[in-house]
Amino acid sequence: MKDIKNITVNYDNDNTKVVEKGLVIDFGKLDNDEGDVCFNMCNIKGKDLHLIVNAVVALAQELGMLDEEERDTD
Repeated sequence: MKDIKNITVNYDNDNTKVVEKGLVIDFGKLDNDEGDVCFNMCNIKGKDLHLIVNAVVALAQELGMLDEEERDTD
């Protein structure tokens, strides 16, 4: 397995940003129409992953997405 050296973000105004430490989540489709999720990590360690998970949950709470999920199951 090859390690990811960096991640390049290309903006619609033609600017770019090189990320030396981060995570890209690639959502695709499998042949059977089930979701395919691929996690591409660049210089991420265990403690970083813990921070990522907590930050994503906090973002979902801030955006009210967790409340929305509860309403959808009622």
